[in-house]
Amino acid sequence: MRNKGVLLRETGTIFLNGVFYKNPVLVGALGMFPVVFAGDDLKNAAELSLLYFFLSVPLSFFFCLVGEMVPAWIRPGLVLASSAIFYLPAAWLTDKIEPGSIASLGMAASLMICNSMMISRANEYAPTHIGLAVAADALGCSAGFMLVITLTVLIRSFWKTCTDPAGTVSVSLPFFGFLILGFLAALVQGINEKRSQKAGKKKVTRG
Repeated sequence: MRNKGVLLRETGTIFLNGVFYKNPVLVGALGMFPVVFAGDDLKNAAELSLLYFFLSVPLSFFFCLVGEMVPAWIRPGLVLASSAIFYLPAAWLTDKIEPGSIASLGMAASLMICNSMMISRANEYAPTHIGLAVAADALGCSAGFMLVITLTVLIRSFWKTCTDPAGTVSVSLPFFGFLILGFLAALVQGINEKRSQKAGKKKVTRG
């Protein structure tokens, strides 16, 4: 039987990867639509983060249980269909916590059904990993999504308040969202490269 401490460390690493080091939005360019098009208001960010969490966690667990029983060629379609089904309770829960949120989000909410970040985790990661790892991954990616969309909103707000108080440039345009994500992705890549260099030096020292 595997050591519980080792398993917990691995779970912690999976969670941190989803939040930051291998954040699917920044590293894999997945799930960018809601961040770029709706990440211009903290209320939108909170509501979309809630919706992502309520949708991705049960979807990932479902495919952790049944994923390997489904042929690989049909799984992507089944994941998408299942996402549409799980969207109903997820939207209901989000609307209960933030009344009127689904209606105000409009297309941004409904398009979460085919969010590439969530779909890829349910299709590729969940079927081949144990429940604890899938839980850590789903929670980490949910936190990572919330982190990125919140940072995008804050940077847009800072730009509007400090550098363009007259509002001559619309920071809610998708261009600014892509620009912000590009800089954040470069930052994470730089941090990961430094971590790799440190890990390499440690191996050489031990050797």
